[in-house]
Amino acid sequence: MESEDRSVFDLTYIAPAKTFSYGKHEDQVIDFYLPFESDRATVVLIHGGYWRSEYDRKHLAPLAQELADLGWPVALIEYRRISGDPDAALSDVVSAIQEVRNLNRNLILVGHSAGGHLALLAANNLTVLGVIALAPVTDLLKAEELDLDEGAVSDFLGTSASLRADLDPMRQPAPSVPTTLIHGDLDIRVPVAFSRDYVAKAASHSIKLIELDKVGHFELIDPRHKVFEIILKQLAQIGQR
Repeated sequence: MESEDRSVFDLTYIAPAKTFSYGKHEDQVIDFYLPFESDRATVVLIHGGYWRSEYDRKHLAPLAQELADLGWPVALIEYRRISGDPDAALSDVVSAIQEVRNLNRNLILVGHSAGGHLALLAANNLTVLGVIALAPVTDLLKAEELDLDEGAVSDFLGTSASLRADLDPMRQPAPSVPTTLIHGDLDIRVPVAFSRDYVAKAASHSIKLIELDKVGHFELIDPRHKVFEIILKQLAQIGQR
């Protein structure tokens, strides 16, 4: 595999202001990163990792803290990642978002990679202000065909993607709320064609793609990278609606 910038994983982990459990499983938790004072919408962060258990929410902690430092309340959610039980993941994401809505009804979903996949699906089950999907896995059939991350889709679903159209964003209605996909053209984890095809199929004025030159997969969640300013701009636009 080509080289990629994974330096975001070297950033120091930052503990949340508080953690809330929304279920009995150890992964059914929400980490809150909070500004001193804010009347803004809450950003619900959903991490990626191709739905695998070895990747958790902690690698998004630096991004969560940076957003909080700039005045955005952040709920960084964890969810069960059980091979062959995809419904547990989506159910947990929806349940966690519902818990956050008890604190602030104005929510913006931000998901990276597999988290972007879950954010796009969750937006059809909940009332949110908008969605920002960072290099999302938008097409399970195509991801399965390309064998992305060595069988990640098959491991996640426990069956063929053709049998789970209900979990495939390309085969579900696109969110009706403002939705921005951000994708780098050098992404070797989730090809940028996934976002291009999704936006083309949606053919909606409320869904757009921001394609970034010379940007890979992990730069999108690095608060030190220029893409962070783009995310902030999109948050502000959605939050003002």
